[in-house]
Amino acid sequence: MASSGQRAQRRARKVGSGIEFADHRAYTAGDDPRHIDWKVFGRSERLLLRQYEEEEDLSVYFLLDRSSSMGMAPAGQLSLFERALQITAALSYISLSNLDRVAVVPFADRHARPQRPLRGKGQFFRILRELSALELGGQTHLNSVLRDFPRYRPRRGLVVLISDFYDTEGLGDGLRYLALNGYEPMVLQLADEGLFRADHWGDLSLVDCETGDVREVTLTPALLRAYRAAFERLSARISSLSREVGARHLRVDVSSPFDEVVMKIFRSGGFLG
Repeated sequence: MASSGQRAQRRARKVGSGIEFADHRAYTAGDDPRHIDWKVFGRSERLLLRQYEEEEDLSVYFLLDRSSSMGMAPAGQLSLFERALQITAALSYISLSNLDRVAVVPFADRHARPQRPLRGKGQFFRILRELSALELGGQTHLNSVLRDFPRYRPRRGLVVLISDFYDTEGLGDGLRYLALNGYEPMVLQLADEGLFRADHWGDLSLVDCETGDVREVTLTPALLRAYRAAFERLSARISSLSREVGARHLRVDVSSPFDEVVMKIFRSGGFLG
């Protein structure tokens, strides 16, 4: 990673030419002799270079799920996708204000090629234009999306994955692949608690909005409780897969007031360091 030379309020650390001592390494031909630790040489007659920690601005990538399932919402309420756009806009503004670099990477079965991250509050309106141009469509394939991302060699940084996670196949492998390639994953699971309340009971036809599959069900209080239990198991699995790679997982109820949603993310400690 090449440092921009500008200091962000939230920073990534690397060994470079900063001012905080990190370690020694052996001197090799061509190294700058000004960095030789002569005190160590006087004690051991070994030529070692002093290395320092260098601070650099952080790159933040918002991997934003735009698959068809994100368009679901009770009548008269914002969809998961609309909330995801709001959350991405708010967190982008915070990042740009902190002098971090920001890129929005929408995905469904695949993601768009990551663009060069933008920097500075003046770029916020460009982010808004990108978000307003996004459209829903397609199925979710998290594993391929996460594994493809590092292949474009974007600058390492924080990867904020925003999705309903109705496809968890390969999620663990994808998160591990991100972590092994030097990225810091954060998982924001969007859910609408209002979907666990029913206005009507009885026979229903459920249509999978991504595949078009239809299932006939009889909705009863017992079935709704079973659905809630299945959803809790899904959330627990996402949380477990996240912990395995040291990623933060946060479940966000989008039916909550927007300011509460953003503050929950903020207070989690998972976004601003």
